[in-house]
Amino acid sequence: MAVTDISMLRERRKKKKAVKFLKKLVIVLIVAAAVTAIALTKDLWYPKLDGILTRIPVPNNTAELAEGHFPLSIEGGASYQLKPLDNSIAIVDDSHFFVHNDDGKLIFSAQHTFANPIITTGNKKALIYDLGGKSFGLYSKYKNIYSKSTDEPILLARLGSNDTAAVVTGSDKYPSVLMVYDANGKNIFNYRSVSRIIDVTFNSDNSGCYITNIGVSGGFIVSKMLYYRFDHIDYDALGNPQPVWETENLETLALSVRLYGENNIIMFGDTICAYYDTNGNFINSYEYKRRLVDYSSNGNIAAMTFINDERRSSELVTIDCSSGAVNEKTLDYEVLNLQVSGDTVYMQTSFGIESCTASGEPISSVELDTEYEDFLRMDKYIYLLGYDEINRIDYN
Repeated sequence: MAVTDISMLRERRKKKKAVKFLKKLVIVLIVAAAVTAIALTKDLWYPKLDGILTRIPVPNNTAELAEGHFPLSIEGGASYQLKPLDNSIAIVDDSHFFVHNDDGKLIFSAQHTFANPIITTGNKKALIYDLGGKSFGLYSKYKNIYSKSTDEPILLARLGSNDTAAVVTGSDKYPSVLMVYDANGKNIFNYRSVSRIIDVTFNSDNSGCYITNIGVSGGFIVSKMLYYRFDHIDYDALGNPQPVWETENLETLALSVRLYGENNIIMFGDTICAYYDTNGNFINSYEYKRRLVDYSSNGNIAAMTFINDERRSSELVTIDCSSGAVNEKTLDYEVLNLQVSGDTVYMQTSFGIESCTASGEPISSVELDTEYEDFLRMDKYIYLLGYDEINRIDYN
């Protein structure tokens, strides 16, 4: 009897296996038939589906922090600065200058003695100066090119794309004095200003610069730009260099002056944003409706964020300076920092990174688990600046 029961059990198992095999076979045949049908009718359905697919954002960004050499630890806390430098990142803290590749590997480091170090970068070099001090130096990502000192305290410095350096100091006789040095550290231009120089911007081929001054007129703070060339300088009877052109006073406190297009200029002020053509002629302006939080520009695109104190939300304004098109968009979150890269606007919020088109249409977003002080978009990465460390995430 026991033998008979085992035989029957084996027979049942064989039948179950056969049924399972038949089910799998049927499924495989159905899938194969469906694939064949899809392939044969591709010309009918693919064009329509392709149009839909191109409109669906691809979730290829990740909030996963990079490993390996990241995070980069910073000594001294939040007093450091980070800038892009020749496909690498340059960091200055209270005592050192560091260069890391995009994987976080240390390429170069040097100690400095600046009390208040400030870094500004061009394409392949970094200019580090002591704000309020009298020293500055030019660095590549592998070495120190030169170091110099000034007679008076340094107020600001800028670096051109060909390593031409502009250094502005105070003076006993003038509110500001500008000295321009070539890539080898040779002094090639000097200008003594009767007004306070607030910014210096090199033209596209670094053959001249736009000097932005601020002053007071009619009880209001005003800003104006003067354009000088280094290769052709006219002097007045007192030996002062004469500008090629200068703009009218603009009733605002200039914050930054940048180029767009072919030597056209955009001025970000504290109350208004104005843009000019290559000859300094006023083109148009955008007057702020709320308090300015941050601003950025790249190419022809300028972007600004404003805070709505009542609603605790932000407003994004983008301007296509080439066409004059202005887009205003109310956001349901608060923007902390802003950067324009290519034709995309990147915004840091309290919960992550948002990106949108120049017209304000959302592209993608990434949530972050940790709060950061600032960020830098470079190539396919976003570098996150924490209090005492720097992290990196992918953001294609």
